[in-house]
Amino acid sequence: MKDGFRQSMAWLHTWLGLIVGWILYFVYLTGTVGYLDKEVDYWMQPEVPFSAEVGTPAEQLQLAQQHLQQVAPTASAWNIQLLAGREAHTLAVSWTQPPASEGQRPITQTDTLHPQTGAVLNFQPRATGGGQLLYKMHYNLAYMPLTWANIFIMACTVVMFAAMITGIIVHKKIFKDFFTFRPRKGQRSWLDGHNLLSVGSLPFHLMVTYSGLLFFVYQFMPAIPHVMYDASPGRTVAGQLYQGVYGVPGAQLPAAAGAAATVTELAALLPQVDAAWGVNSVATVEVRNPGDANARVVVRPLPSETLAFPDYSLVFTGVNGELVENFPGPYLYPAAKADQVMKGLHKGLFAGPFLRILYLFMGVAGTAMIGTGLLLWSNKRKSKLLAAGQPEHFGIALVDRLNVATLAGLPIALAMYFIANRLLPAAMPTRAAWEVHAMYMTWALTLLYPCVRPLAKARIELLWLAALSYLLLPIVNAFTTERGLFTSVAQGDWIMAGFDLTALACSALCGYLALWMQSSAKKAMKHSAPLSVMNSVIVTR
Repeated sequence: MKDGFRQSMAWLHTWLGLIVGWILYFVYLTGTVGYLDKEVDYWMQPEVPFSAEVGTPAEQLQLAQQHLQQVAPTASAWNIQLLAGREAHTLAVSWTQPPASEGQRPITQTDTLHPQTGAVLNFQPRATGGGQLLYKMHYNLAYMPLTWANIFIMACTVVMFAAMITGIIVHKKIFKDFFTFRPRKGQRSWLDGHNLLSVGSLPFHLMVTYSGLLFFVYQFMPAIPHVMYDASPGRTVAGQLYQGVYGVPGAQLPAAAGAAATVTELAALLPQVDAAWGVNSVATVEVRNPGDANARVVVRPLPSETLAFPDYSLVFTGVNGELVENFPGPYLYPAAKADQVMKGLHKGLFAGPFLRILYLFMGVAGTAMIGTGLLLWSNKRKSKLLAAGQPEHFGIALVDRLNVATLAGLPIALAMYFIANRLLPAAMPTRAAWEVHAMYMTWALTLLYPCVRPLAKARIELLWLAALSYLLLPIVNAFTTERGLFTSVAQGDWIMAGFDLTALACSALCGYLALWMQSSAKKAMKHSAPLSVMNSVIVTR
């Protein structure tokens, strides 16, 4: 009875994995790359200047405040983005001028300052989707209405969660699988690799899948809020649900008093901030109503400083620097704490360098887990057909070609997204959209390619194309910008250099896989194996 139940779970596990495998491969790959969104943004805008010496937060605040007092003494708000952590690569200041007359909108202007001298830096970064677009793509997809894309991803996430639960049931020796890998054993080696990738990072996969569902809780159960709340003028159902779960109205900032007052030294507030959050933890400083008796200074931390409170902030008076509010306070509801912890774990913004690397490895492992699962589904059925002397049917041929187009084609398309960033004219209208078009047109071509070429050859040739694409990335970067690999290393710009080095590592990996598959094909040909057998040997070796 137990074996019968386990076999039924194995059947469900394999079919659930196949149904959503290709889209989940896309989600995991774009989500893993999107986790480095700030670093990718920086590489995709080479016009942004590199600063080797950034100064302390206090020095940056002094420079920013001096500049704002000169250019915007009557502004209704100041905003200072410090050059700190991985969130920002420039010291940026912006200010909002009140509307000149009723009916007009406030005007916001921005300057980028040199972090040591305070001089205004004049540069025009190219328009690009950057890494943030890839991050959004892993839950919004592309070319789809946002609502439908969210529902589709939500359904795939539910299926993946079910596939993982059934996978746990199937593994009788789940802990043994963590330590088992038998190389050069054909199908057994691929299954060992799939099990190792699955079990070794199982807690991460469970966490990221379950927490991913929480982002779609409103779409997942839309009827429940409407049962609990009634829409009324100025009060939406979604807004009432949010207030009911979180129960926090937000930091309260008073209106301008109309009485002039001198803004306190912003750098002098840092000791209080350091005492609350730790040294060098400030990301942004906002001053509401500067020069007014009711001025307020809102200080927000780096995302790495908090897991469960993304809206955390300290509010000071803008005149004497007295701490007046620590938001959010201890009155946050338990349900909100649980929700924010799970979402914080999913985003991983709190992670330090070591934990960020671990997140990346888990993301790569998840991508490989899905890829090996797709290969196992196809190969297991081809092996049975070959053993019975039966020809391959259309369903397996279709899965094989979708596997090639996704597992090898999507990395090529991703490389083309980055290459397009360098080759499209900087002044080209809608160039950010064309970066995405280049990515998806490339992916479409890789889907057609295995349909017009023998499958075994198409697989190897696309891997070689992937290796060439990633090899070209640092070369194209060096010829189209002044931020080439050797220049970046000499300047100590390790974000720009790290991107190029990662591209070279991806090129080497794809080249190794292509050589490995070529070796398998030659051995199959040496034994005069038919093409269908050669395809199976390449996958199972």
